[in-house]
Amino acid sequence: MKFKFLAAAGLAAVLYSCDDATTGVGDFLANTDEINAYSMTFEASTKTIKYTDINESGVYSRTKSAYLGKFTDADFGTFSADFITQINCPEEFSFPETIKGIEETSLELYYSGYYGDSLAPMRVRVDMLTQPINNDDGTDPSIYYTSYDWSDYYRNDDGSALTLAEKDYSAFDNVEGDTLFNETGYHSVVINLDKHRLDYGEGEKTFSEHLFNKYQEDKNNFKDAYSFIQNVLPGFYVHNTYGEGAVLYIQDIWLRTKVEYTVKGSQGQDSTVYTQIPFSATQEVFMSTHLENSEDKLDNLISKNDYTYLKTPIGLLTEVTLPVEDMYEKLNGDTLNSVSISFTKMKEVSENAGNNPYKMGMPQYLLLLRKSEVNDFFEQNKTYDSRTSFLASYNSTTNSYEFSQLNRLISQIFSDMRSQQKPAGEWDKENSLVLIPVKTETDSQENIIGLSHDLEVNSARLVGGENGEKLKVEVIYTRPAISE
Repeated sequence: MKFKFLAAAGLAAVLYSCDDATTGVGDFLANTDEINAYSMTFEASTKTIKYTDINESGVYSRTKSAYLGKFTDADFGTFSADFITQINCPEEFSFPETIKGIEETSLELYYSGYYGDSLAPMRVRVDMLTQPINNDDGTDPSIYYTSYDWSDYYRNDDGSALTLAEKDYSAFDNVEGDTLFNETGYHSVVINLDKHRLDYGEGEKTFSEHLFNKYQEDKNNFKDAYSFIQNVLPGFYVHNTYGEGAVLYIQDIWLRTKVEYTVKGSQGQDSTVYTQIPFSATQEVFMSTHLENSEDKLDNLISKNDYTYLKTPIGLLTEVTLPVEDMYEKLNGDTLNSVSISFTKMKEVSENAGNNPYKMGMPQYLLLLRKSEVNDFFEQNKTYDSRTSFLASYNSTTNSYEFSQLNRLISQIFSDMRSQQKPAGEWDKENSLVLIPVKTETDSQENIIGLSHDLEVNSARLVGGENGEKLKVEVIYTRPAISE
């Protein structure tokens, strides 16, 4: 369909101002009186795949958040989450000079959100790691994947673990939850680490006595994060040992110490005072979440071909196959100004959705990129560039996720196709894309500066599927009318 005829220079200016990927427009000006704009529609196919189809190790989970809990859903099966975390120690840290001891220490987990039954009884256990994690230098990305086996780090040779504490909890604390949440916006699980006397290689001590002993032994043990992790506290393994029904989205982790020390009074006398000194888990130290899903339930959903699914965490993705070979045949000599595709969300996730009292969240952002580039994208901490990777947010007005700048990617694929020969169907297959739910990181001006896998309990069902409705790929392109 021809839209209209425009003056060549005027259209060129418009196209360049809208999208700097409309290559080739300037080449037409010398021999062209006008540029004709057209549209064409193609059909894309979609299907549901598992995260583990891309990487059998799960998803790359280097995030600011940790996840803890267990939940069983009628459609998606049982999902569980636990995590490993180290604790940071500020550089040149020191306790008060007149310190007499560390009275008590607690591990505190703070979260503003959770999924599931707020009152479900759960039990969390904290094990101290038996050795430091020394390969957290970017050379071994496998340690950040959600199925990584951490047992060598928290179990002794005989299979036992150095368990510091256990605590019963629920996602919402009926006793103190209202006050804390209303004042701070956070819920918390506070775990006393001093309930047992354990052998840390220096005789039986409480955890606080262990910390103080290491400080007295050599204050340099606390001079920075590396020294602290190597010599004092390798880290914690935090996991549930009882109950299910809720998953916590933990945003802050604190190791809080209550310290006793002396100060001089007005008459020169020594007075004992107490203060709390916290240490935090930060991005400068290691943290990774371990996740498990019911594979049989996911396989059952994949077999439903009349639509596609998105399910986080480490659940289901939607794979998208664009007809790049058909597009190349029809548009190879033209300038692609816009290639767009929209993914419409269906009303209900599943037949059982209405029977689930705990409604799952919905992915707010979807990343679209080549299936073959997923691992490198997250391992190398890339952000979307609207050239080979694209981001869309949920549009409540259209009930969809809309991508409109795929011309940049298709133009690059066309360029590759001009110089290489492949069997029919290979270009479509090699350039298949995936929709991945992601979380965004923003700066102070709300600009998106980073992306990570969405590890919260979210889901969506999309129009499409191998036996379902084909998705429309709308292309706007320009073709010069050559002067005679």
